[in-house]
Amino acid sequence: MTTSFDPMSPVCCVSFRLRRAARVVAKTYDAGLKPVGLRNTQFTLLAALVMNGPQNIGQLSHALVTDGTTLTRNLEVLSKRGLIEDARYHEDERVRIVKTSPQGEAIYRQALPLWQTTQQEMLDVFGRERWADLADMLQLVETS
Repeated sequence: MTTSFDPMSPVCCVSFRLRRAARVVAKTYDAGLKPVGLRNTQFTLLAALVMNGPQNIGQLSHALVTDGTTLTRNLEVLSKRGLIEDARYHEDERVRIVKTSPQGEAIYRQALPLWQTTQQEMLDVFGRERWADLADMLQLVETS
């Protein structure tokens, strides 16, 4: 039995549906990255550092749209594994700047093909055109 779509019904809550979908997608990427011992959030952090170089916590937090506490917790996991390290390039010693370590760059290089495989699987589910449309809609949400 199908029900009609009512966007004002609690079962159509935008927040709930996006968070639920995000959890399902995150589990898929976590499974894909498991062989290198990374979670999706950790891969994203490494990618941000590899692609953009050393960054302070504020820059990373802004770029990844995450709060400082969550970011610090995830950075701590990477730091304990030796995948990132502090880089005190800033004249203000209170500003924490982090960068990937050589080991972190090596793990990233190992993880990238695993991520690409998972990314392709997700694109196959959506279809590239539908994903492009969804990405545009998500961009609207992110910038509103």
